[in-house]
Amino acid sequence: MKIGKKATEAEKKAYWRVVKKSGIKLPLKKPTIIDSKGKIHELNLKPHKISYPWISIGTILGQTSINDYTFHLKKFKAKKGDIVAAEAKLPTGDGKVIDVVVWGRIMEIISSNDFLPNEATKELTEGNINIQDTILPLTKNDAVCTVKNLGYTENITGRKLSLKPLNYPVAPGGAVKYPASKDLESLLNADMNGKNPIFIGNLVARKDVDVHVSADNMVSRHVLVIGMTGSGKSVWVRRAVRELMAKQYPILIIDPHGDNLGIVQKAKKLFPKHQIKLFYPKISAPKNNKEVIFTLIEKLGNKLTEPQYEFLNWLLTNIEYESGTSLIHYIATLVQRSNAAADNKRNKSNKGTSGAGHTGASTMGVVSRSLRKVQRKLQEMEQSNKNNMNKFPHLKFEELPDPYSQPEKIIQKSQVSILYLKGYESLPSSTIVSILLDCLFNHRSVGLKTTIPPFFTVLEEAQNFIPSKSDGQEGYPSVSTIKKIATEGRKFGAGLMLVSQRPYRLDDTVCSQMNSYIILRLKNERDQRFVKNTMENWDSEEAKQLPNFANGQGIVSGQITNIPLTVQIKFDDDLTNDDIGDENFISDVQNWKESSVSKKKKEFSKNFDKVFDADQRRPS
Repeated sequence: MKIGKKATEAEKKAYWRVVKKSGIKLPLKKPTIIDSKGKIHELNLKPHKISYPWISIGTILGQTSINDYTFHLKKFKAKKGDIVAAEAKLPTGDGKVIDVVVWGRIMEIISSNDFLPNEATKELTEGNINIQDTILPLTKNDAVCTVKNLGYTENITGRKLSLKPLNYPVAPGGAVKYPASKDLESLLNADMNGKNPIFIGNLVARKDVDVHVSADNMVSRHVLVIGMTGSGKSVWVRRAVRELMAKQYPILIIDPHGDNLGIVQKAKKLFPKHQIKLFYPKISAPKNNKEVIFTLIEKLGNKLTEPQYEFLNWLLTNIEYESGTSLIHYIATLVQRSNAAADNKRNKSNKGTSGAGHTGASTMGVVSRSLRKVQRKLQEMEQSNKNNMNKFPHLKFEELPDPYSQPEKIIQKSQVSILYLKGYESLPSSTIVSILLDCLFNHRSVGLKTTIPPFFTVLEEAQNFIPSKSDGQEGYPSVSTIKKIATEGRKFGAGLMLVSQRPYRLDDTVCSQMNSYIILRLKNERDQRFVKNTMENWDSEEAKQLPNFANGQGIVSGQITNIPLTVQIKFDDDLTNDDIGDENFISDVQNWKESSVSKKKKEFSKNFDKVFDADQRRPS
């Protein structure tokens, strides 16, 4: 049977008989043929190089290093941000040399023309001369690209394209090629098998190359998402939530502004088998955990003296608090008890003041006023939260279940729970989040872990919950809770995604525990310095891209991907909130009609001014 001839069944049987007689071991490791004399031969064919079909786009210039190289680019064959490949040879350390592909990213392109000196361009400018009317050459422009090396793979077809660190520079004069889309995708997704890859978008420089990241590493290793307002943070959150929903993973979203209400509006149609829960908070505290209550009163109330603090502590010690009870009702009870104690003190009675006999009635009165101030603030925030919920009458809001006794109503398979905090100030929000996450984490870290499954928390406006030390994090209970989850959550299936537009205001300890990063558009220099100080192997050339990203474009880096990638995140417009984002304030003002209450106020003010003007007393 000769090469190129299609074998019949009889020829195939005869071929295998010859193979067995020849003594060649089965199974065959190399191709074989039978010559004209009936003898069988093994073919020693060289394997194909993966880079053979790729288009050559340039030649490596004279000086290279392990970290980078430059090459002369053929006109318009590549652009900044493209991933390119250089054919090279690499010593293995055992005396062998292998063919490899060195992968890299174009970080900069400089165009020059040695036949167009500065003096000539100056004359053209000053003389208002069109260069087309001269003999100066326009076809001699040279483009030189700077490439940052990402690593290498063996240049053999059929091998896994897994990047390895480069330890020898590419040779000057070597070819630089533009890899095929399918091979580039294979490289980017090489280690995703068994890691539940999820689709997030495509490369900015190669729209035909899809990008996937590891869902396993996302939910267990923590993710930091940062970008200025309008950079696409919500685009990323919707994309990640959608992909995790497809995998039935439990998600908890802490939403201070209602950015994720679109998920509630739309996801029920897209994921009919999922539970989409929208909760509003109930400010409560764990049983006998007076520290949380004391912090709220201390931060929201009036500044107290040492004797006043002592009396407040006496109240908290002597009035029992039941877990799950509204703090507003509990504070009202404290006010009643404080007023009663003050009245008894004025009447020179010690009834109900055992242990506070040395406290004066005036001191008790100051504490009562401070407590009423806290109560009033909490009621105002609760009402503000209700007013914001009333703007969405088509959405169903439910009171947040007690995380101590009913955690399964918050976290369960195929459920997304959104906690709507709009209307609450930073400190009460911090308290609510601290109590909720601390309890849910305890259900995972203590006992049999059977109460609730592993879950993933998305923390929007993270700077309000984990402020940096310079921003005054003392008194924010959520800081210690989130630190604990960031450092220990991986062991217990409690993942975090922190989302912030002001990364330099985030706690350093928590950020150091983030293993993956989504860096969107950033223009503030302090934010850019934070990124440089937080991320390992951050390149100054990459930092230059940050201010210029479009909406939804950013750098994806860390353990969720094989290499840092500049990605256009897929926009899930079917999960956007129809009630937010299309405001027309100009039209609102043009159609504005003054309310009757406002008209009456103006009329009263006008009449009052007339009375005041008529009552001009003579000077004494």
